[in-house]
Amino acid sequence: MKGTNLLLVFGFLAICGLAMFLNRPPASPPVPPPNPGSVGPGQPGAAEPEPAGGTAPSAPSTSATPAGPTLTLLFSTSDGKKDWIEKVTADYNKKGVKVAGKTVVVKLNHMRSGESMQKILAGTERPHLWSPVSRSWIDVLNETWQTRHNQNFIDEARPTVRTALVLALWEPMARALGYPDKPIGWEEVLKVALDPEGWASYGHSEWGRFKFGHSHPDFSTSAMLSLVSLLYAQTGKRSGLTAEDLKDPKVVAAITALERAIVHYGESSSWLTEKLCTRGPGYLSAVTLYESSVVKANLKFPKKAFPLVAIYPKEGTFWENHPAGLVNAAWVGEEQRAAARLYLEFLLAPAQQALTAEAGFRPADPAAPIAAPIDREHGADPAASDANALAPVSEDIFKRAQALWHQVKKKSTLYLLIDTSGSMNGEPMNAARRGAEAFLKRMEPDDEVQVIAFGTRVTPLGRLGPMREVGEELVNKVRGLFAQGQTALYDAVGLALTEVERARAASKGGRLYGIVVLSDGKDTSSQTQQLDLLARLPKGEDAEGTRVFTIAYGPEADFDLLKKIADQSNAVTMKGEEANIEKVYLSISSYF
Repeated sequence: MKGTNLLLVFGFLAICGLAMFLNRPPASPPVPPPNPGSVGPGQPGAAEPEPAGGTAPSAPSTSATPAGPTLTLLFSTSDGKKDWIEKVTADYNKKGVKVAGKTVVVKLNHMRSGESMQKILAGTERPHLWSPVSRSWIDVLNETWQTRHNQNFIDEARPTVRTALVLALWEPMARALGYPDKPIGWEEVLKVALDPEGWASYGHSEWGRFKFGHSHPDFSTSAMLSLVSLLYAQTGKRSGLTAEDLKDPKVVAAITALERAIVHYGESSSWLTEKLCTRGPGYLSAVTLYESSVVKANLKFPKKAFPLVAIYPKEGTFWENHPAGLVNAAWVGEEQRAAARLYLEFLLAPAQQALTAEAGFRPADPAAPIAAPIDREHGADPAASDANALAPVSEDIFKRAQALWHQVKKKSTLYLLIDTSGSMNGEPMNAARRGAEAFLKRMEPDDEVQVIAFGTRVTPLGRLGPMREVGEELVNKVRGLFAQGQTALYDAVGLALTEVERARAASKGGRLYGIVVLSDGKDTSSQTQQLDLLARLPKGEDAEGTRVFTIAYGPEADFDLLKKIADQSNAVTMKGEEANIEKVYLSISSYF
């Protein structure tokens, strides 16, 4: 298992290494995320993605600066368990624990495991204690650390919390499938997804068709694990998936059916959770999440239409923990080692473990009592266990599964709008060109794309067509863009909406429709009025509407308007600048 996890997590480093993404040929398959039990960027329960960079270290978790000499202990910890860690560490810092006559002050760096590992290897992050989401991350970092330093980065790690991958359904919909009287799994979900009558086949025509959501497997491990879980379910296995299994027509048909029910993808499952809870059951029927995220969603959104319930697939699921271990590195002295041991013992003590439930997690010890809100009232089943845990798959099978997903995933029709007004002159325009080119290269060969430049005038750069046919020409034209004129923002978005409507009318199959617009200022030359443009946008509850993703580029961008456009169309807005624009475009590509 260890070797398998190493291979899969090592492959996922490509997701954390932006350059590898940006240079990936558009037709080549993506690099897989880590193996079951690991979570990368976009983990449910984590903070929303910060396009400008990673999560910054938090301030010391203490209410006052201790008197006398202090000893700082830097703890880099996966951000999914942030709420729990913040609470217990604040208590710990108040205790005034001393090592060698110095008061220990724990500082927290809430991180994403892959990004943190990259920073450690680059020498820009130096924790004394490290806690990624699974042992897999430790194993792969140890492998590199052994090569460089002839020792492990972490010798021993201990689990801190546990959670399971689940299907999150609205309670009435779950009950229609048999919850809680009988086991439910992928079999029931696929049945309603495949039925052309949708929920009507269960006596609920008012619910319409089954609408599914999961984040992008290239960005979110939970999404990729969902795919592997479904593959297992279709083969009737809990271990030993083979290449032949993935070629079985029944397996391919199941994956295809589920993807056709997709409303949209996304970088972060937490973003999908928010959309699920704020837009309601008419927008999404179900999403794949972690048990901890279901519990937190029920606590955070008490006024949503119905409670969410966690369905632990009867065919088997994946469980994960968040191990923490002492770092073997030159910057860790004996005093930090002693402080880290004391702090880790504190985290694993019964009093602190009893608080894990408040953050939606189970205690690290599977035999420990399960407390509220890990209960039916908050959508969880405290009796669920890892007795039906699915086994990891080999690197080859993982890559084959991901390639299968790219083959059957719902394709997109996308308009990319680029501000070329005079204020973009210089490095802003250079960076925008690089970001747009990288974005186009992330598109699938069968995705339909078009690029529109807007300054004083709105200028389509080519024709809408499959990336395989028009991509090279569009990339070349993007490379030749330069800044001049005013800003016809409203006219550009209006034209793109008109073109999308035409594309919808001509389409023969279900697709995802989107517009991505970058602008560095307010509209100065449009014939279209702002209110008229806003009136054309889809309503928030419209799951099939065109999503308009916006990039507020630089300090002069009309952020409020761009955010309003994105929010109304169930998309996201991001702040961009020259230093991070490629990363922003990369994040937005995860929604298609």
